[in-house]
Amino acid sequence: MFSAISIIIIVVLVIALAVMSFLFYQEKRRGLKYKNGVAVQKVYLQNMSHDIRTPMNAICGFSQILCNKQMRDMLSEDEISEYGVIIQSNTDLLSTLVNDILDISDMESGKYRMNIGTCYVNDVCRKAISTVKYRCPEGVNMYMTTDVADDYTIQSDPKRVEQVIMNYLTNAEKHTEAGEIHVHVSLEEHPGMITFSVTDTGEGVPPENAERIFGRFEKFNTINGGTGLGLPICRKIATQLGGEAKLDLTHKGKGARFIFTHPINS
Repeated sequence: MFSAISIIIIVVLVIALAVMSFLFYQEKRRGLKYKNGVAVQKVYLQNMSHDIRTPMNAICGFSQILCNKQMRDMLSEDEISEYGVIIQSNTDLLSTLVNDILDISDMESGKYRMNIGTCYVNDVCRKAISTVKYRCPEGVNMYMTTDVADDYTIQSDPKRVEQVIMNYLTNAEKHTEAGEIHVHVSLEEHPGMITFSVTDTGEGVPPENAERIFGRFEKFNTINGGTGLGLPICRKIATQLGGEAKLDLTHKGKGARFIFTHPINS
């Protein structure tokens, strides 16, 4: 079992790195100007290697312990459960990283498609929160408020709407050590649009970087994991759905507020 897991991880990583290299090559061909392009690519690949190795080592290490009968018999049920949670958490992190890379690749090739249907707004937000809440730092309160009833719907792609909110939440979790992360749904903020917002009490984003953070591979904090692709994917999805993804420059106080607007009448 351990060998099979290792092989699967290696194959996934090879694919991810190949796609990533292809994307960098495309950026270069288009003439998009990265300062010291070769150096930037080298640093990015080094950061990506760290982001990949960290969850991979956790998955392999704890899987090896649980698959070894002698070692497993020495563990309590609570420890076994804890190791299982660690494996699941790191599997999700690795999956998110690879999915971001593949999503960007699909967007580049024109294969990224929307499946429009009935989207229950509050339900989508709750699903996004439940998916990422276990990663929320201890002491940070993640919660949701809404201006619409639970039966309120829009015509959209529910999975893509959820993906944008999840990416916003994941980003907030990385940069918030104390306080709260607040998801809100509003019909009043932008007339004719429904506005999803994620507000945190983290380190915030300088106004001069409000657009730059939506650029591909942009990471201002190399300590926190991630591909630097989550926010660009949010913007691409929002644009395809007729809305907008952006940093709220009018936000006052500590932290950052990210907005995703979506037409009420698609």
